[in-house]
Amino acid sequence: MVSTIVNFPYNYSGVARLDSCGIVHNHLYHECPVGKVCSNIIYNKNNFPIGRVDENGIVHNHITKNSPIGKVDENGYVYSGVSKQSLVGRIDGDNASLAGGAYLLLLHNNK
Repeated sequence: MVSTIVNFPYNYSGVARLDSCGIVHNHLYHECPVGKVCSNIIYNKNNFPIGRVDENGIVHNHITKNSPIGKVDENGYVYSGVSKQSLVGRIDGDNASLAGGAYLLLLHNNK
C-alpha cells in the first residue's frame, strides 16, 4: 500500500497519512481513520463533506462556495491561510494537494 505522508513543516516527523484508498489516518502505521478524500472532496470520519481542494491547491471549508482556509503549494508545503500565513505541514509523496488539504481541513474542523 502506497501512502502519502504529512510531515511537520521543518523535519521528517510524520503527523498523518493519506493511504492509497483515499483514507486519512492520524497515525503513520496504525489504522486510525479520521476522514477520507474522494474526487477532491474531503469528508470527516462520519462521512460528512467538510471541504474541498481546488485545482490551484486552495483548500476550502465548503464543497461549493469559495471559502478558502489554506493552501498547498507546488512544493508540497501546507499553509493555514491563503496568503501563506502559517506553515503547518509538508507532504512526502504523491497527491500533495489532497493530502495537505485533508490534513488542513481536519485540523480546522477539530479546533
